[in-house]
Amino acid sequence: MRYIARVKKLNPHIEEEVTIEIQDNEFTGFASTCPYEIEEGSCYPVLISFTILDKLEVYELNEETKCIERINEGYNYYIRGILHEDFIDAGLKISDEDQYFHEYTYLIGKPVELRVDRIDVEFQ
Repeated sequence: MRYIARVKKLNPHIEEEVTIEIQDNEFTGFASTCPYEIEEGSCYPVLISFTILDKLEVYELNEETKCIERINEGYNYYIRGILHEDFIDAGLKISDEDQYFHEYTYLIGKPVELRVDRIDVEFQ
């Protein structure tokens, strides 16, 4: 799903790092696609997805929680929400571009938690 994101911070030392805010959700991710120059304080259309560097592990939760929670100071995040076939609804719909969720069809429609290595931001 396409969102309008406000760029809160750009890292002058890591070109791809961007902190954005979408509907009161703020997180730091990597600008995987950025076909134009972006500026702090400006708003842009984006798609949100995630990257797994090793293996994705998805855990069923006992109750519904929707959030994106940063783990320490790194780029890892816990994403909690309702699993769908090709996205997780964590308050924002985060796409599963690499089709990881096909291994977890038994959890579709249920509240889950997954740990991702980073969140990718594709500027449209």
